[in-house]
Amino acid sequence: MNNNFFFPSKRSDIDSFKVMQLLSDASNLENNGKKIYHLELGEPPQIIPLVLKNEVEKLLSCNLPGYTPSNGIEELRKKISNFYKFKYKLDINHDNIFITTGSSGAFLLTFISCFDEGQKVGIFNPVYPAYRNILRSLNIKVIEIFPDDSDICSINFKKIEKIKNLDGLIISNPNNPNGQVFSDPELDYIYNFCVKNNITLISDEIYHGIEFEKSSNSILNFGTKAIVINSFSKYFLMPGWRLGWAIIPGSLKENFLKLSQNLFISSGNIAQYSAIKIFECIDQLNETVKQYSISREKVYKLLSDIKGLNFKKPDGAFYFYLDITKFNISSEELAKKILNEIGVALTPGTDFDKKFGLRTLRLAFSIDNQKVIEAVTKLKKWFEQNY
Repeated sequence: MNNNFFFPSKRSDIDSFKVMQLLSDASNLENNGKKIYHLELGEPPQIIPLVLKNEVEKLLSCNLPGYTPSNGIEELRKKISNFYKFKYKLDINHDNIFITTGSSGAFLLTFISCFDEGQKVGIFNPVYPAYRNILRSLNIKVIEIFPDDSDICSINFKKIEKIKNLDGLIISNPNNPNGQVFSDPELDYIYNFCVKNNITLISDEIYHGIEFEKSSNSILNFGTKAIVINSFSKYFLMPGWRLGWAIIPGSLKENFLKLSQNLFISSGNIAQYSAIKIFECIDQLNETVKQYSISREKVYKLLSDIKGLNFKKPDGAFYFYLDITKFNISSEELAKKILNEIGVALTPGTDFDKKFGLRTLRLAFSIDNQKVIEAVTKLKKWFEQNY
C-alpha cells in the first residue's frame, strides 16, 4: 500500500493527551522492574462493589439482547432519574436522560447537537483537555479563559464578563484538575449569565459526590436551561466500563437520538444492566470518598513542608494542582525527572492550561491510601534534596 496516498485531515490534528503518554512512559519503566507510584491518572481505586461483581456473573449467564436502545435501557435511565430526585430534589424525566459511551460520548453528542462549525465555546483554564480537543476536531472555535498570573491554579467565573459573543460555555464542578468546587452563588451567577446572554451552558459533573467540605448542587438546581454530563467512572467506581449519561432539554432529544444511533448504536449491554445495581451501593461509595478525604489531609500536610510549592487544598475530586513557578523548571521536565529518579508519576499542567501549564503539576491521590502516602513522602524528600 502506498501510504503517501493518505493525508490526515486538518481537524484531526489535535493535541495529544499528555497524561496518556506519561502513563506509557511510566509503564515502560515498570515493565523494566522500577517501582512506580501512579499519581498521574484520575482513576478511582480498583474496588468493584460485590453487588456489581455478582450482577455481572449473573448477567453473563443470561441471554441478554446484544444491542440496547440508543438512548440506553429504560430501567437504568429511571434509576438515574430517581437518583437526582433523592440527591438533588430534582424531577428529571427519564426520557431526557441519554446513556452514553462514557462521558466522552456524551460530550461528542452534545457538542455536535448544540454547535455548528465556527461557533465559539468558552472553557475556563485549568481545564480537562478533552473539551478543547473534541471541540477543535469538530471545527468549533475554543475560547480559552485564563486565570490571573497571580493565582494560576484558580478559576474565577467573573472573567467571562470580558468575553464577547460566546455560543457556549463548559464548566466542570468539581473541577479537574484543581479540585475547585463552586459555591451556590457562583453557580447561580454563571447560570444566569448564560441565560441572559443566550449561551448554551454545559456542566460536567462527573466528580459530583467526591466533595470534602460541602456537597455541590447540580447546575439544574438553578434552572432547566443547561445540559448536564456525568459518568459512572469516578464516584460510582466504574472506570473502564465506558458508561456515562447526559441530561438534555426536550428540544435536543430527536437529534441526540439520531446521532447516537449512527455514531455509537448503543452503549455496552453488560455495563448498563450492571449499573442498575450500583445505586444500591451508595454507602460503600461514600466510604470510598471518606478514604479520599483521609488521603487528602495527609498529602496536604506533606506537601505543605515543601518550600516554594504553592497550592490550595482541593474541596472536591481527587487532585492537588501544584504551582511550581518558584523552582524555575518546566512542569514537563520536572515530571520527567521525578518519574525517572524516584518513580512517582505526576501530570504536567500543559494538558490543562495552554498559558500557565508549564508552571503546574497535577497530583492524583485516588489510589490506595498507603501507596499515596509512600509516594508523596518520597516526593517531599526528593524536593528537600534537590531544592
